[in-house]
Amino acid sequence: MSYQALSLRVSAFALMTVFASTTPALAQDVPSSPPASDAAPDSAKDDAGVNEIIVTAQKRSESAQKVPISIAAFSGEKLQQANVVTVLDLGKVATNFQTVRSSNTGSTRIGIRGVGSLANTLIEPSVAVFVDGVYVPRSGSILGAFLDMQGVEVLRGPQGTLFGRNASVGALSLRSALPENRLSGQVSGEVGSFDRYKLSGYVNLPVSENVSARFAGMGQWYNGPWHNRLDGKTYGGSDDMAFRGTIKADLGNVEWIVRGDYTKLKGDGVVNFDFDPASISPARLAFIRTVFNGGPDTNLNDRQMNQYMATGLKDENWGASSTASLDLGGSTLKLINSYRRWKNDQLDGDIIYFPVSLASRRSLFDSKSQNHELQFISPEREWLGGKFDMVAGAYFFEEDFNLGEQLNMGSSFCGILVPAGAARTACGTYYAAAGGVAATNQAVFQHVRSLAFYTQGNLHLTDRLVLTLGGRWTQDKKRGTYLQQSSPFTQTLRAPEALTFPKIAEDRFTYRISMNYTPRDGVMLFATHSTGYKSAGYNSGGGTPSLSVVDTNGNLVSTKRLFNRETVKNYEVGVKSSWLDRKLTANLTFYRMDIAGFQDRAFDGVSFIVRNAGNLRQQGFEFDTVMAPSRNLSFTASVAYLDSKFTDFRNASNLPGLTGTQDLTGKPNSFSPKWSGNFGADWSGDIGSGGMRWVLNGTLSLVSDQYVGTVNDANPQSLADGYALLGARLTLYGRDDRWSVAVFGRNLANQHYRPLSVYQPLGAALGLNNTAFSGSTANRVQASEPRTWGASATFKF
Repeated sequence: MSYQALSLRVSAFALMTVFASTTPALAQDVPSSPPASDAAPDSAKDDAGVNEIIVTAQKRSESAQKVPISIAAFSGEKLQQANVVTVLDLGKVATNFQTVRSSNTGSTRIGIRGVGSLANTLIEPSVAVFVDGVYVPRSGSILGAFLDMQGVEVLRGPQGTLFGRNASVGALSLRSALPENRLSGQVSGEVGSFDRYKLSGYVNLPVSENVSARFAGMGQWYNGPWHNRLDGKTYGGSDDMAFRGTIKADLGNVEWIVRGDYTKLKGDGVVNFDFDPASISPARLAFIRTVFNGGPDTNLNDRQMNQYMATGLKDENWGASSTASLDLGGSTLKLINSYRRWKNDQLDGDIIYFPVSLASRRSLFDSKSQNHELQFISPEREWLGGKFDMVAGAYFFEEDFNLGEQLNMGSSFCGILVPAGAARTACGTYYAAAGGVAATNQAVFQHVRSLAFYTQGNLHLTDRLVLTLGGRWTQDKKRGTYLQQSSPFTQTLRAPEALTFPKIAEDRFTYRISMNYTPRDGVMLFATHSTGYKSAGYNSGGGTPSLSVVDTNGNLVSTKRLFNRETVKNYEVGVKSSWLDRKLTANLTFYRMDIAGFQDRAFDGVSFIVRNAGNLRQQGFEFDTVMAPSRNLSFTASVAYLDSKFTDFRNASNLPGLTGTQDLTGKPNSFSPKWSGNFGADWSGDIGSGGMRWVLNGTLSLVSDQYVGTVNDANPQSLADGYALLGARLTLYGRDDRWSVAVFGRNLANQHYRPLSVYQPLGAALGLNNTAFSGSTANRVQASEPRTWGASATFKF
């Protein structure tokens, strides 16, 4: 049976399960924590039934089953059981959520419902990331391992009213654990495949009756999975460390939480991109192998590389935040202040991926941001005779962001990429004098300032019918500069250019209208219309020719370094339901997102250009269910269908080697699989009468065919087959869970798949275009994560 047919049958059965039940039992309400609290408990346990998940998606703590938003929420414990250790793993449990990183750690794409943005340019993200309620502007800064997490929430669909301008297709909320006012702690040790060792832990310290502190730390040492035949070394490893300190003070009607964190990643930063031999003709492949020292590795299903390496990664990320909540006799006034600094310096090479020294790249990211937010949260259903409650706030954000890129000439650069004759001789002289270091040098700066005011209210028309109205006014201001310097021999890669970006000043009103109806306890029907947007911005990618035209007096005549804002209109109808005394929860959301002015990134083999491509429609459904027939057995299933189509894209990037543009109207967006799903099972039991127990967890993640190229050009070379990933974890717990030991595995079937494909850099210069078919070019395929094993031991006190 094909994967698509299997997924269709599973989803059809799931839908019938929702609507076939005619006599649901009363759902048991679980009290939410007070709204003054900075974070909600993960779940409230009951002797029977599915745990009630508490979320903060609407700025207050409430049951996920009572929030009319498509949410995938997980506790820290559930993430550990599913072997989800970084944000790159979240897609294995959160359906319709995608993450991928490119050769540079700063270039990480986070997407929801098939829409996202690679983060190594000035383009704004499509998915807003929040850590403990604080906006994090650069997704590349959250790649470190999860540390002492309380919970994760994936909010699918525009969240522009409460979460701001860059939550245009959704938001990701990460919540760290809060201090407990008792002396306690935990320490864990872990070993895994490819010489991976990890040590982590936390400790709670009661400072006084009303003040407590929590300190968490993690260190990880990893050798990496990729073996390079050219130099005999292993790559893909890193030495990581992370620390967090949290202090919580309950001062009468004031709760004050102060956090500080630091993360450091150090290693080579290597991701293996193999050469796809089917992407060029056999004759050209033979030529490459003859001329280029045997050629690159062409086996897409092994852990081998064959290329010249020049690598190094240093990533540092630290921040501090303060959250003060004042209880006003039922209402809460909350003030959040934060500062965050992220610096990333990576030497990435050889960027041509050949077993000769041609060119390496040094990428530099430096972000300094501050957030300030004042929130007012009313009591639930106490105003107007229990008919009205609301949240409101004012928000300020500011960021200084510096981007840098240096291309270094390799020892074979002049002999291969510069024409023979006087130019090659001069190039050799230049290389001998300067070593080819910083042959091109780019410096880009952007300053962003954003101001917003928002409110959202719930009008309880009856005890079972609620109308929600919300709106947010946002003003964005941007300014910046662009400078590209290039030697005479590298101007075919990066053209010289200097520009002061025209200032951007715009404002936008986004809104949300929702109606939810509870026909009986445990069942909620809802319909929502919401909007979102991404602000206009600057093209920061280097390339050739120059994207700006300047007259003889230095005045700007025209530039392609500006693009306009992107807007989203979203429509949803859905049901959230609990059945059989909460032994079964089943949630279904149908959605349609219409995106206008879609900010697309085009690539011509040398440079990337961000532009407003046209209009995109993403529509489908998301189905999430949890079934717990007994205390010792539970099942989870999540299935998503996505119908992606450009409704207007007449100036799309053409296939490599072909001039002009093409019309992609009717074609899907990249990273938009028609079907995706995650399935899990948890089975537990007691061992004798000594208080010991065991827990077995299994997960299955499915993704159907999708385009995985970094360019929207519908190239069949970037169409990746669907795949399924199997994971498992077996844990043995001691009395009172004071200790535990576990063994676990990821990708147990050692499935080979294509997370990402990129065009061979300088494919045209190397004569690799149009050799397999008209419009083809050499393709690089990112190697998938191999099968891995591990074991851990944990002690609590």
